[in-house]
Amino acid sequence: MSKNGLTVSNFLRALPTVLQNDPNMQAMATAIADELEKLTGETRMAQIYTRIDELDETMLDALAADFKVDWWRPDATLEEKRYALNMSWYVHKHLGTKSAIETAVSDYLGSGKVEEWFEYGGQPHHFRVASENNTAIITNYDAFMAVLEVVQRRSSVLEHIISILTHTQNLIFGTTMRVGKKGIVKTEPVEINGYAMLADEDGNVLADENGNVLII
Repeated sequence: MSKNGLTVSNFLRALPTVLQNDPNMQAMATAIADELEKLTGETRMAQIYTRIDELDETMLDALAADFKVDWWRPDATLEEKRYALNMSWYVHKHLGTKSAIETAVSDYLGSGKVEEWFEYGGQPHHFRVASENNTAIITNYDAFMAVLEVVQRRSSVLEHIISILTHTQNLIFGTTMRVGKKGIVKTEPVEINGYAMLADEDGNVLADENGNVLII
């Protein structure tokens, strides 16, 4: 039995009993049920908004024009177009907000951060964008600036786009330890071969660290 209930037996059940066994009525019911079954299967094609992830590129381009997605990129990939169209209602709803700019950054730069002037001590009504996706900043710059003109507040000014560079490097740390002993040596002068020299309390001549005898 069909999921939607459009079957031959259901049509025949609606007829008077005397006609339900008529071969002509049975043939007509079969033909009608088959056609209606096809039509109900095609009604899904009329569902547009719930099928954005299934629509072809031509339909997506047409919808973008109808819904005034002014930041639309005709040269974008199919998946990027589907994402942009899905997000267009959110962007239109939040025009002039930081969230709308963040959506544009995500769509065109892939990743990044939006900071308003009071978050980094800049000039009033200014904001800046930072992204690690340096390739996208270069290749999508014009497209990003075009959508930015649409979604940002009229009074807002983009101060600059910061390109974040990352580098990985191994750092090697080393430590050394020196152990010494401090003591007190009592000295007194002694005379050897006519020279006054320093000697310890036992009369041993003292020398510096290079072995030089200490002469007074």
